[in-house]
Amino acid sequence: MAQFDFVPGEIIVKLSDDIDTQMTYAADGRATSDFDIAGYLELGTAVLSSKVMFHQRSIASSVVNAERVRRQNASRSANNPNNGYIPEVPLTMKNIFVLKLSQGQGQTQGQGDVLTLINQIKDRPGVVYAEPNYNFHVDDFKLGEVITREEAQAMASTPSTILNPLTPNDPLFGQQSNITATNIDDVWGDYTTGDGSQVIAILDTGVDYTHPDLEANIWINEAELNGVADFDDDGNGYIDDIRGWDFINIDNAPLDDNMHGTHVAGIAGAVGDNGIGIAGAAWNVKLMPIKVFQSTGQGNSTTIAAGVEYASSNGATIINMSFGSYAESSTLKLALENAYATAILVAAAGNNSIAIGFAPLYPGAYSYVLGVEDAANYSNFDNDGPIYSGYLTLLNYELIAPGTAIMSTIPGGGYNTLTGTSMSTPLVA
Repeated sequence: MAQFDFVPGEIIVKLSDDIDTQMTYAADGRATSDFDIAGYLELGTAVLSSKVMFHQRSIASSVVNAERVRRQNASRSANNPNNGYIPEVPLTMKNIFVLKLSQGQGQTQGQGDVLTLINQIKDRPGVVYAEPNYNFHVDDFKLGEVITREEAQAMASTPSTILNPLTPNDPLFGQQSNITATNIDDVWGDYTTGDGSQVIAILDTGVDYTHPDLEANIWINEAELNGVADFDDDGNGYIDDIRGWDFINIDNAPLDDNMHGTHVAGIAGAVGDNGIGIAGAAWNVKLMPIKVFQSTGQGNSTTIAAGVEYASSNGATIINMSFGSYAESSTLKLALENAYATAILVAAAGNNSIAIGFAPLYPGAYSYVLGVEDAANYSNFDNDGPIYSGYLTLLNYELIAPGTAIMSTIPGGGYNTLTGTSMSTPLVA
């Protein structure tokens, strides 16, 4: 663990499901507990405070999912169609606590104290796991030349010279090599440009949901839009979450203060054929902004796991994750396993030219997450290919999509090209 970066002064602990932690649930599903976890773990004054990680609905669904796998395993035989493979019963999201440590217990330099305390408690009876709150980062990306909102609007007045009726009239479409290289424009003609039924959660640095090429495709929580101000109308635990949620600033305005999230959102679902800017891979789709990264591009496993839970609980059918860490968070993994029951999960492979067998990037390396590479040599890669996995945990990156010099939206109404597997991922999403 020592080589991985994590939040000072925080430890995540999961206790066994059979321990009565005196959990209670509010009407909005938020869980609280008066359980003396510091006393149980014999940490004394080292713990300043604790909170329960997940909401009632997610905890309940994870318990049901674990029981389903347990029953299926009980009915399997050595001659079953899976050649005797017995899936591991997933852990539940029950009894997971985030511990804040007292001053002097990892609040400054932190990593040594955090690791010492984890080693002290991880083998205690009833402790399923104890881990740091690992830091995650959005992929490094290379910046191109900005096309301002005004320049984009001027381009909109220039008629397209392309006569193909399937070609959108967006003036920057000619620079969207990712669309034409993957023949997505053929899919538009043969199938659909999107019917608005799919909700893509953008877990990122936020999204500029006022961007003229994104605004019409932003997911709207109708219950909150048409409800009472300063009241949790839909009872999901988040007040006035009309356009998603900001888990960094803890408010209902998940705006992008970086650039990354808005660029990702445009690749997936910028409005197509509207005469301005670009066309997303899907022209008519709902983009759910969920801000889980700071302006610096850094987030952590508890914040991201909360964002995954929000996406899953509020109707996201696809979750885009253009980020990763070489540290594996059991807490984030649990949130993803639960979300996988109702959503397609898509994540970046990373930009360090590293083979998955040497250092897998999570969450893209999980078998139930579509891990996306770029074909360029900067990209992380899967050395045993997209279909077969030679690893006991079935690690895999499954897909390759263009990620080099990709044109898309940026905050303030402008456009730019960025490079990274972050840009490959939303094309798949």
